[in-house]
Amino acid sequence: MARSRNTLVRALVTLLALAVVLVAADLAARDWATARAEREVQERLALPRPPQVDLAGGSFLWQALRGRYEDVTVAADEVPSGALTLDDVRVHLPAVHAPLRVLASGSGDVDVAAGTFSAAVGFGDLATQVDAGSLDVALSRDGEDVRAATTVRVLGLRVELALTVEPRLAGDAVRLVPVSAEAAGREVPLSRARQLLGTAGVDVLDGWTVPLDDVPGEVEVGSLEVTDTGVLVRGTVLATSTQLG
Repeated sequence: MARSRNTLVRALVTLLALAVVLVAADLAARDWATARAEREVQERLALPRPPQVDLAGGSFLWQALRGRYEDVTVAADEVPSGALTLDDVRVHLPAVHAPLRVLASGSGDVDVAAGTFSAAVGFGDLATQVDAGSLDVALSRDGEDVRAATTVRVLGLRVELALTVEPRLAGDAVRLVPVSAEAAGREVPLSRARQLLGTAGVDVLDGWTVPLDDVPGEVEVGSLEVTDTGVLVRGTVLATSTQLG
């Protein structure tokens, strides 16, 4: 009986040791793969620093053998998009189908399931895209809208002027549409605000348009939300198939 117990104990110890080795190998393989993916994304997008790639779909080795990676998230800051810089960029993909032979050879099809996308555009970046001639415009939050404040000269006097603008989506662009105005701290008609800005050579009849250039074609922008620091853009990553090699 004692010999049987010893045999069972040795078998259990062996299994535990094997499990530890497999877990360590799995973690090492995951770390290697995510580091490689981070370098690749950084190079392709010309990012100042590597993004964070997370593969949270269970055992990495099992996913690699199946050729299906689940719950994939990519997070990055300072992503260039035309004249804008996107921060807090987050892409979540529920599944990426990349057979092991395709990754090993660098040639073949990789299928990406539909996912989600979000990114923040800071008020400072948005303000640089506002065509206000020689006027300096400061943007800030005004509830669910944006406040655009500047100073104009009227008969030699400096007058504080502010427009409340509503951010709207217009395809791959953000429209800042005026909805109300203040001059010298008092509400005035939009027509009066436009007239004051017109004396400085600024035309805001239809508001301002800020293009979201260089947004990948696989991303469909779906909503905007004003935050304390800027505008949060949310959208959908369309299911797609990419050819490697």
